[in-house]
Amino acid sequence: MSAAAGDNGGEPPKPVDACPYLEGQLPFDPNKVLLRRVFFLDPEKAKYISVGFYPARNYQPLVEIGSPKSTPIVLTDQHVKTFSEYLPAQINALWRGDFYNEMDGEFAMHSASPFNTAILTMGKKKNRKSVFIKLNDLRYLAYIFPMVENQFLKYTEAMPDVMNYVLATLNSTSSVEPPANASNNILYYQLYEELKTLL
Repeated sequence: MSAAAGDNGGEPPKPVDACPYLEGQLPFDPNKVLLRRVFFLDPEKAKYISVGFYPARNYQPLVEIGSPKSTPIVLTDQHVKTFSEYLPAQINALWRGDFYNEMDGEFAMHSASPFNTAILTMGKKKNRKSVFIKLNDLRYLAYIFPMVENQFLKYTEAMPDVMNYVLATLNSTSSVEPPANASNNILYYQLYEELKTLL
């Protein structure tokens, strides 16, 4: 019997990739979103749109559209601009019962007019994710979308401050105060609490 096997009760040693601090591996849940702002699209809270910082994507602010029952789609700034630009045309096409299709890279929006539903998709072939939004919920989304865009813009402007604060917090054992010139659009005390749950 080897010394290693005798030290852990005969169990094989744990694989090296179990250590969360290895280079190239994330020490946190890749689905975690920081400072998420959620806007529900219907009274049942079955559909939502949210804005937040994604640690697994270098703390980039992104917009997520989805429902608790399906995998959401995540939009970058380019896709947010496309969605904003073509959302009114999508609503008009659904209202008239016409087919509508718009594509931007891996993001597409089109209509299923017999069901008065817009279909938002992200990805190619087997990695494709889709979200279905009914016309009434899409109208409400068009109404609140300027708020979503504004939040997204504020988060995008604050991204360097958030990254600096995260680095300072990860290297600290106690609460960290943000610099005096840090963006005042970020709730740093909430960010600190959320970061503590990641570590």
